[in-house]
Amino acid sequence: MDTTIRNIDPFVYKKLKTKAAQEGISIGEAVTKAISEWLGLPKKKKRSIIEIKPEHFGYQYRNLSEEIDEVLYQ
Repeated sequence: MDTTIRNIDPFVYKKLKTKAAQEGISIGEAVTKAISEWLGLPKKKKRSIIEIKPEHFGYQYRNLSEEIDEVLYQ
């Protein structure tokens, strides 16, 4: 979302811009992080694909990917 914020102290903005660059994030990400912390919102947990657990859909679907490949590619 694009938002205009007025009346930011130029010194504070310059510090924000420098810190964001050092962290390798955008100013928008830095502002979102600062506001979220100020509001006391819970931090978003970054999830790894390794954390995703496989789900069993039943034995009737065990060859589903092969069946789909056969329909698509043959």
